[in-house]
Amino acid sequence: MDGSTAAPERTPGTDLPFGGIAPGGVARNGDAQPSPGAQPTAAQEPTPPPRGEDDWAVCCSGGGIRSATYCLGGLQTLEEGELLGRAKWIVGVSGGSYIAASRALVARGLAESAHTGQASDSIQAYDEDQAGVEDQAGAKDPPRDERPAYARGTPEEQNLRNNTRYIAPDAKTMLVAVLSLLLGAVVTCLLALAPLYAFSHAWGWLLHEQGVLTWSHGQASASVTAMTWWLAPAIAAGITLILFLYWWGTLVSGGPGRGQQRARAVGWAAAVTAGIALLMLAVPPAIAWLSHSSGALGTVVRFFGFGGSAPRSLAALTGVVAAIATIAGSLQKHLASLRLAAPTGGSASGGPIATLVTWVRARLMPWLASLVIIAVGVFAALLWMGNGARAGFSGDQLVPVLVAVGVMLGTRAFADINRTSLHDFYRWRLADAYAVTRDAVEAGTEAAREELFAAAARTRLSELREDRHAEPPDDQESRDNWRGPKLVIATTANINANREVPPGRGGFCLAFDPDNVTLRADPRCGEPNVVAETTDYEYLLGHTRFTLFDVVAISGAAFSPLMGAATRSAYRIVLTLTNLRLGVWMPHPDVVRRARAYLDKSAADRAKDIQQDRWWARWTFPLLVWYVSQHPFWHRDLRHPSPKKRDESEEHWQARARAWQRHQKEWAERQNGREDRLWAHVLGLRERSTKCSGWRCTLLRLQAAVCWRVMQPTLGMLWAEAAGHTSYRATWINVTDGGHYDNLGLVEALHRGAKNIVVFDASGDRPDTWYTFGGAMALARTDAGVEISLDPTTMARNNGKAPKLRPGQVLRPWAHGTFTRPDAAVTQSDGAQAGLGGASRANGQAADHRLPAAGDIWICKLGWWDQAPWDVRAYAAGHSTYPCDSTMQQLYDGAEFEAYHELGAAAAIAAVKAGKLPLLLPPR
Repeated sequence: MDGSTAAPERTPGTDLPFGGIAPGGVARNGDAQPSPGAQPTAAQEPTPPPRGEDDWAVCCSGGGIRSATYCLGGLQTLEEGELLGRAKWIVGVSGGSYIAASRALVARGLAESAHTGQASDSIQAYDEDQAGVEDQAGAKDPPRDERPAYARGTPEEQNLRNNTRYIAPDAKTMLVAVLSLLLGAVVTCLLALAPLYAFSHAWGWLLHEQGVLTWSHGQASASVTAMTWWLAPAIAAGITLILFLYWWGTLVSGGPGRGQQRARAVGWAAAVTAGIALLMLAVPPAIAWLSHSSGALGTVVRFFGFGGSAPRSLAALTGVVAAIATIAGSLQKHLASLRLAAPTGGSASGGPIATLVTWVRARLMPWLASLVIIAVGVFAALLWMGNGARAGFSGDQLVPVLVAVGVMLGTRAFADINRTSLHDFYRWRLADAYAVTRDAVEAGTEAAREELFAAAARTRLSELREDRHAEPPDDQESRDNWRGPKLVIATTANINANREVPPGRGGFCLAFDPDNVTLRADPRCGEPNVVAETTDYEYLLGHTRFTLFDVVAISGAAFSPLMGAATRSAYRIVLTLTNLRLGVWMPHPDVVRRARAYLDKSAADRAKDIQQDRWWARWTFPLLVWYVSQHPFWHRDLRHPSPKKRDESEEHWQARARAWQRHQKEWAERQNGREDRLWAHVLGLRERSTKCSGWRCTLLRLQAAVCWRVMQPTLGMLWAEAAGHTSYRATWINVTDGGHYDNLGLVEALHRGAKNIVVFDASGDRPDTWYTFGGAMALARTDAGVEISLDPTTMARNNGKAPKLRPGQVLRPWAHGTFTRPDAAVTQSDGAQAGLGGASRANGQAADHRLPAAGDIWICKLGWWDQAPWDVRAYAAGHSTYPCDSTMQQLYDGAEFEAYHELGAAAAIAAVKAGKLPLLLPPR
């Protein structure tokens, strides 16, 4: 903890708040007059509650650097008012997590220095650097800076002010960003095209062998009328029809679950039938048509090699570019022709048609870029099939196909889609600005600063645990200051399959804190919360791949193919193929939890589990092969046996049902046991490698790296991002910006049992809109069982009337309300969490505690008001988009930084004045 300053001494004879500042801003005893936003009233001064009396949470919303800056001002005000040090949690989302994590990092360093009672290494380095100026033998260590983390004027605050253009401080950084984007896009294209290239040539060879597609003088002829060629799609269509009739005939007698399973089988059969029909009956005529094409399309297909090699020259390239432009112009003209004029004068003539066309265009236009990408892929597949059919199977054709197959197999060993995304670049830029300690800033030499900044960037989230230091101080006040609030970083686990998430939701909250990683779930769907230990994630993912600012970068992953409630299906393919991905694939918390539970078993129990399995599953390599080939089917739902036969007795059918379910349960347990054993093996290797040294450590890391390379997310995860099919029970989950679930962090604070919550909302809603808060209220009701009573319109309306306000202006920047929790949702289990299979594992001693039945919420939202500080109002007068500048704007200058920073501080003070937020503030 950073250590809060003691309450300021009062001037005798003054009982006014804020250290004796009279109404109207007249300073007493020579104190400087505060800014207009800090002027208090003569109301009685609120008294901060002692720690432990109420559970306080501070929520820092998403919004990039805008939110980080706004929340910094608010956090400083809470610190000065002796509330922040008494809070139990700071919940950071996206941009809010930038400053929340940075503050926790600085506070940890200050706590360690205060606990050891020794001068910091940086100060000693500074003294050594001054050799020759004064005698080192007689020099005294300079006094330590006792100010709390990120207090006003501290070195870390000044360091942040110097790095407000953290994303792109110079042209070199922009260059490496572009190169990182291009590298990832190239790798993604290779991963996608390699299997397409191999399959297309193989299919072309089949067409050549069967005589379905023949070539003569550079032109193809297709013949798909042979009965044997029609046999396969006809059989597939017959199977699909039979499955459909079976589903239809048993729909009344079967339950909803059984009907859904059979409908899924019909869907898969129909998809396979359609694929076979396209490949066998549509592809050969399409290739023949392209080979006979003329005009612009003929120029393009001949340039790319339909019918044989084409000349490659500058003139040919110019011609094909012109042809592509002609085709694009023609398509654009056809799209424009769909714009039908709406009927005028109330005439209904053509109305329904115009409405239908408008509706279709509105739905299809967002898909245009994705359709272009799909069209390019189809063209490439037809080209390669045509080349394969023209040349037939040969050595020249086989070599590149084998290379493509090698690329496919090599993806397991070399292609980590987390590394090819923009996550690493984003994490680097965030750490460069926010991974800071006071020692690092104050270091006397450049080498010392670099070393300390690097150490700060390597800090892991678990290192912020309260119990990682030695015993706390004896007195209660020092103990409170020593501990401080727990950092909670909220992200979104993207889940949208199998009706596990309400439509449009797209995911659940995945919350990280120094102790645990918690995946929230919708209790109405029967899914439990899942908890894994943070240290286990750090072991599995690697200490260099799961640092504190890795988590922060995940929480701020604003754009990705999967974005929770913000997912746009039309852009998933585009974002995937262009590598515009900030999200990260992580092992499911239940996978990590069960791996730790397996390691916690006794050696005898582990040996018994291994002996009960098949002989090949006792070795790591066969288990890895099994993992690669079988893991899509691990989490298969338990199915019911076939319906009861007419001549079958009820007892016999019940016995058959029990035997079937027992078989299915044993199968699932065997599959899950192997999975647990494999993940536990990697977890154990990684954990032991951190506790040894020398060649043994190197060997353990090498073994773990080999296993991890085989198990890592690869092409299948890219497909899941592009197709948008992710499940709550999957082995891997895609994690992105916490704002894709709740951009305020309010719901997570309610889940943790906060009774009093302060929310800094810099999400970017206009001052007269409250979409973000409204969404949080709805989630609190459905996911946390909490009813919130808070009217944010009081910020912009007076007694229900909306006065004329200028852009960005509000009547007041805060609102206060309450929440209630029904008795049925008050008790929650603390220490034992159920896993996906229904088992539970204790994280410490299990205990139940009652969540508060009611509490208070204060929300401070972007907006300037008439009593705001003069510099804030002056900045607003010259910047029409302030204080809701676009989140895309991440390059702040000093004036913009200070405008948002002071706005956050003044908003918190305004909430104290009239909102009864219990802060005790010294004069500023």
